[in-house]
Amino acid sequence: MLIVCYNNGVKTKAQAPLWEALLNYRHQKYNSWHTPGHKDGAYAWLPWRQALGAETLALDLTELPGLDNLACPTGVIKAAQEKAAAFYGAARSFFLTNGASIGLIAVILATCRSGDEVLLPRYAHRAVFNGLILSGARPVYLETEWLDEPGLPLGVTPAALAKALAEHPGARLLLLVHPTYEGVVPHSRELIRLAQARGLAVLADAAHGAHFGLTDTLPPSPLELGADYVVQSTHKTMGALTQAAMLHLREDRTGEAVAEALNLLQTTSPSYLLMASLDTARLIAEVQGRQDWGRAVAVAVSLRRQLAAAGIPCLAADQVVGPAAAGLDVTRLLLPSAPFGISGIELAAVLRQAGQEVELAAPGYILLLVTPGDDRAKSQALLEALLTVRRPTGREYRLCSKPLLQRQPRVALTPREAWLLPRRELSLARAEGNIAAELVAPCPPGLALVVPGEVLTAEVITELVELRGPTGKVLVAEV
Repeated sequence: MLIVCYNNGVKTKAQAPLWEALLNYRHQKYNSWHTPGHKDGAYAWLPWRQALGAETLALDLTELPGLDNLACPTGVIKAAQEKAAAFYGAARSFFLTNGASIGLIAVILATCRSGDEVLLPRYAHRAVFNGLILSGARPVYLETEWLDEPGLPLGVTPAALAKALAEHPGARLLLLVHPTYEGVVPHSRELIRLAQARGLAVLADAAHGAHFGLTDTLPPSPLELGADYVVQSTHKTMGALTQAAMLHLREDRTGEAVAEALNLLQTTSPSYLLMASLDTARLIAEVQGRQDWGRAVAVAVSLRRQLAAAGIPCLAADQVVGPAAAGLDVTRLLLPSAPFGISGIELAAVLRQAGQEVELAAPGYILLLVTPGDDRAKSQALLEALLTVRRPTGREYRLCSKPLLQRQPRVALTPREAWLLPRRELSLARAEGNIAAELVAPCPPGLALVVPGEVLTAEVITELVELRGPTGKVLVAEV
């Protein structure tokens, strides 16, 4: 299946090797005497088959002749991954069928051993801490700048990283979040340069930035800025199916170690639909990504202007850019809920009644994403819904307390040490002073409020009571 396109007026051909192989295999119409057990949809629940379509289920295939093997690719999967690497500017790329989380954990396992120090911001995704638990590595939390209202991480300053590097000369890995869940981009180029000059590898969690670099109006990809490892959630902003992601390596020196870690973690029965969606997401980005994302940026900027004119300003770049932040993804619309006089959770509920579903409802704001799948008609429907939100009378809404993640935790054990100890369940009322034995990281966005090995202080308990209720419980280590 060849797609003819034009690049600067020159006629070219773009391919999706894995997707083409699936179609070619399907056209052979073999009788299936192999997995999956639904047998091309024949044994699927009828409403399920009717909703998805027989052709979709028939493409849910497995490791068959001509379809390659993700664990040791030599054919069409290898070709698809090589095309992804060439497009994104990587030496090697891996398809991930268990989300970006697996890519983060695999890099930590491939680069760190028990006791090795990893420099990271406290607001890293829960998958990073899972990687620390599995590897035995020790977290070193970087001093982070925050925007107090509505309580967002801005990033790590180069000065803070330089200080941490001097204090931890044996550190092995730097974890960058590029961008944050809210779209804030750190000074990654300088942070990467500082870390690599001290011999650290740099892993960039770009889960929310798979579209970066596709136009000049979007922030650059951390791969372009020199990161050694970049993990992207292709499904979050691009055209892949949920759970499909990619891992890119700037150099292939550790490629086999990463491949071994992925084979340790990923299923031996990966979804070909997920992998093919990565292949086609890369293709559409290659063929028309600049045009598509230019249009998406235009929709987002227009919506931002209209909201500001209506007295509902989105978080803007001039609010975040400074010592810790270099920019903002304009396609992520963060709307503080204070102008509406209600919490972000209440605002999201009101919008849902008007047919508008948001990405995230936080205590003090809501977050909405714009991609090429959105047009001006959808943005106008959202605008109209926001303009009809009524502010409650006789009520003054106050912002929530200082987020727990702004505070440096008291660390008694490494995450792995605490995880492996005997544990018991305690009521929150009795847990203060104990060492946490569980990871508390509600999704979304998956930020870790409590990491195994941290002391449960009064402040932490207060946050957990808000999350789990006054009768809630927590797992603690028996030291």
